[in-house]
Amino acid sequence: MTAKNLVPSTGNPASATNNKNPSRRILVVDDEPLILHLVTLVLNDAGYEVDAAKDGAAAWDMLQLNRYDLLITDNEMPDVSGIDLLKKIHAAGMTLPVIMASGTMPTEELARQPWLEPVARLNKPFALEEFLRMVEKILRPTGSPAVKPQLIPMAAVKPRPIEETAIITPARGQTNLSKRILVVDDNCDTRQLSIDALVGSGYDAEGVTDGVAGWEALQTYDYDLVVTDNKMPRMTGVEMIGKLRSANLAVPVVMATGNLPMDEFARRPWLKPDAMLERPFSDDDLVATVKNVLGAEDSRHWL
Repeated sequence: MTAKNLVPSTGNPASATNNKNPSRRILVVDDEPLILHLVTLVLNDAGYEVDAAKDGAAAWDMLQLNRYDLLITDNEMPDVSGIDLLKKIHAAGMTLPVIMASGTMPTEELARQPWLEPVARLNKPFALEEFLRMVEKILRPTGSPAVKPQLIPMAAVKPRPIEETAIITPARGQTNLSKRILVVDDNCDTRQLSIDALVGSGYDAEGVTDGVAGWEALQTYDYDLVVTDNKMPRMTGVEMIGKLRSANLAVPVVMATGNLPMDEFARRPWLKPDAMLERPFSDDDLVATVKNVLGAEDSRHWL
């Protein structure tokens, strides 16, 4: 990232502890001093309490001593890289949201270990306005409507293949999206087709790569509906529904798969989803089913 991508601002580059009523505390990690300084300044000017770490090792020490609401980290750093930092956070069971802002993303490693996927990625260079908008989406002030952190389309970011990210938000230009839908499917093509169909019908849709990633997302963020495949690595759709039922998470589920597990539903009827679709089905079939399920849910709220 170059200086021209950031708007200079005033403030303490190390921390914003003197700001009145800082809304959230952010840790910024980058081994480039200029980038670290500028990013810290603009976040400080936006009203956040900001701490800076010069590399992953220093960041890890700070994460063990302090509570943060967001981590923004580079990847290629000496001693402890960004991906190494994500591994440490995951191993420690921390639920800290992470933005990885780097010129070189660890794409292959994230594809092999999708549970390490940060909540958002930014390829350097990136536009300051969109960067701040992303941070605001993730760290919405207390009292504001609950919003699922999402990857904001970046004009300066190069397009990347679907499989490079575990959470996909293709809703470009969409506004006032009233319903949030999570699509869980290990096939990147079918997952993206479902997302596109739902976004095209006015929904806010994201996708994750398998049942484990789906379960983690459902524990962290609020959704109005889940559309899930069944046969997936690490955790099937039925197993994910079982976890939802055990945790009393009242989110409706549509199972959309090539081979519906009817025998299993007959044995354990409490795992039966709110609706089922067997592949192949059309985009219209998917959207109609989603509308029916969400319509039924809305009707219950008014009873």
